[in-house]
Amino acid sequence: MEIVSSKPYKRQLRSVLIHKPMQREFTLVVISLLIVSALLIGFVIHATIREAMMGGGYQFGRISAYEVMSDVRYDLIVRVSLVLFITILLIAVFGIMFLHRVAGPVYRFRSILRKVSQGEIPEEFHLRAGDFFTETADDLNGVLRVLRERRERIQTLRGRIDRALLENATQPLARVLRELKEEVDLIP
Repeated sequence: MEIVSSKPYKRQLRSVLIHKPMQREFTLVVISLLIVSALLIGFVIHATIREAMMGGGYQFGRISAYEVMSDVRYDLIVRVSLVLFITILLIAVFGIMFLHRVAGPVYRFRSILRKVSQGEIPEEFHLRAGDFFTETADDLNGVLRVLRERRERIQTLRGRIDRALLENATQPLARVLRELKEEVDLIP
């Protein structure tokens, strides 16, 4: 009887950080872009208010302080929106470039596994410079190497069985060899 826990799976930090270099780089860049954006927004707010206070374009003598602050508010909205739009655009561009370094290897792994599931054993492959999961690619290349070696050994066994059958083996031995050949022929 299997015991099933009623508690939902609880993530631990170890299970969240499964590919630390990739996750660290992505997090660092996104946080850096957000910090730069926040600093730029602070600077824009400071510069806009200072410009209004120093009389740059605003004349307190002719219009009310409310009108000045209304113009400042409009300038702030436009400038802060521009900074946020540029930040979002940069994060999107970085995200696409970053995910290309992840999606490319995943696509390659999937195509290799699809070929293996169809009985083909592809040659070793290499990822692009800068791609993530190079250690996984090395592991998969190791698996492909082992599969190729086993396939070669099976081919060698098939040849040896065929030769033994051709050498006029005794009836009981020939029967056993034919059974072995049938078993070996079932192996892809």
